[in-house]
Amino acid sequence: MSEPDQMGVEHNLLDKDNPFRILEDSLASFPSDHSLTSSTEFRSTSAAPGSSPSRSSFSSRSTATSSDRVTWGNICPHGVITSGFKSPPKTRVLCHGHSDYGYGSIINPRKIIQDELQSGDDAFKKGQYIEALEGYDRVLRMKPKSVTCRISRADTLVQLGRFEEALREYHVAYKLEQGNVTVHHRLSLFYLRLGVVDIAEMHMSLTSQEYKGDLSVKIEKVKGHLINSGNARRCDSWKAALREVDAVIATGADTSRSILAFRAEMLLQLNRLEQAEETFSKAIELDSKLPTLAKFLGMEPEAYVCAVHAQIEMAMGRFENAVAAADRAHRVDRFNDEISAIQTNVRLTSMARLNGNIHYREKQYSEACDQYNIGLKYARSNACLLSNLAACHWQLGNWEKCIEICDQVLQIRPGYIKALLRRAESFTKLEKWAESVRDYEAAKKVFPENAKIVEALSHAQIALRKSQGEDVSRMISGTEVKDITSAEHFQESISESGASVVYFMEPSNAECIQISPFVNSLCTSFPLVIFLKVDISQHPLIAKTENVHVLPSFIIYKNGNKVKEMICPLKHVLQSWVEYYNFSD
Repeated sequence: MSEPDQMGVEHNLLDKDNPFRILEDSLASFPSDHSLTSSTEFRSTSAAPGSSPSRSSFSSRSTATSSDRVTWGNICPHGVITSGFKSPPKTRVLCHGHSDYGYGSIINPRKIIQDELQSGDDAFKKGQYIEALEGYDRVLRMKPKSVTCRISRADTLVQLGRFEEALREYHVAYKLEQGNVTVHHRLSLFYLRLGVVDIAEMHMSLTSQEYKGDLSVKIEKVKGHLINSGNARRCDSWKAALREVDAVIATGADTSRSILAFRAEMLLQLNRLEQAEETFSKAIELDSKLPTLAKFLGMEPEAYVCAVHAQIEMAMGRFENAVAAADRAHRVDRFNDEISAIQTNVRLTSMARLNGNIHYREKQYSEACDQYNIGLKYARSNACLLSNLAACHWQLGNWEKCIEICDQVLQIRPGYIKALLRRAESFTKLEKWAESVRDYEAAKKVFPENAKIVEALSHAQIALRKSQGEDVSRMISGTEVKDITSAEHFQESISESGASVVYFMEPSNAECIQISPFVNSLCTSFPLVIFLKVDISQHPLIAKTENVHVLPSFIIYKNGNKVKEMICPLKHVLQSWVEYYNFSD
């Protein structure tokens, strides 16, 4: 008797590229009682002795006797027990792995599913959400109707910030098993995060008593804080409204575009512009297709988001963007009075600013002032308009008025460099040197390499010392590094009051050649410090006396005393020490 063809069975059941394919294809066909009867009959044609066996084929229905049927987990090579059957080598198994399952055995698919699901849960607990998602996806390829796995996959998508996908996954689980209390619990929490409290409340009512208590408290808190925040906004109580909306977010409603936009608006009203922009950027990162309340503060939610966007863009001085956002809000909610008012204000403010800029370019400063003041009627705290108004008063010689307006700008936007420099220039015009030095030093921290700022600061520092009765002749002449001509000259120079930086160098030294231009720039930037240069090839005795052996070397003296020594310093290190002694007593 010829040996039955076994490769036909193996090729049909085993896909080496996907060891789980047999499980995926056969899972649905396995009986629930874990028994399996042969559904095919192996039929082989006779072969002559020594000839190759013919390819096996399967009939659609079984003709084997009941005694020939085998239980699942011990499948014979062809589903039919034949007399004289000889077991082939153990290496022929219907699975991949490291264990020996016996000839003809397969892995329990339910065990595989449990292991993969557990693997996903373990990865989720460790915060490895991508790995967890991959594990759940493998389970769903084998068992697409697993409600537990669908819920776990949706939870993982939430952690990854893929909220729209998560909501779809929750709804698939809901359709598979509408009475599942865990599904209702997750949906209630998810809609609470979106701020859609009515749907959250509906799903809460369908969950178990175990979940209802905590959910009920959270939903009621969110509803109460939303009502309070709206009332505070109507009364222009921005701080109270901000407290209430922060409480809404802390309670769980942290994934709502409308609620985050509300928080951004309150921050904007409190002139916390950078925080407002940061909060709003988080709002627009969320998908606009996520469910929202039917109305938010009496407006279409998307229209409200666009309206807040318009106000932030206008506050940042991006007037064209502000007009576009306001127009978009009006298209979404055409008949809302507040949206219409915001659109009108944005358009009028933008037009006034444009007209003011035209007058300013034509040096019609009074007319420009009038236009900027018109714009400020609709946007009282617009830093851009206020800064332009301050520029007009500076051009008109109204220094005190310019300073007053710059103060307002810097309260709204502390880092607004134009207003800071304009105020420093106004203080200079009024010979208020201490205030001028303060503003120029603040500006220099922002733009340390700006030559105009450095020069203006130098002049203001010299003027301040002169106004205090100090001899500034050494400062006025100290715009370049002085050459030391003798040991007596050296001692006399370092003994003067204030700080002196002595640069020990040699003209032929490569490192000295490289750093010399930087030393010259420091001399210009820090006029209160005297810079001296000692060429050791001409004055080796001075170098020996000061114990200088490596070039370039820098020694800082204060009132004749050595206070700091640096050998081949980095540029930023040298500058930091010079700056430290520039204005120290």
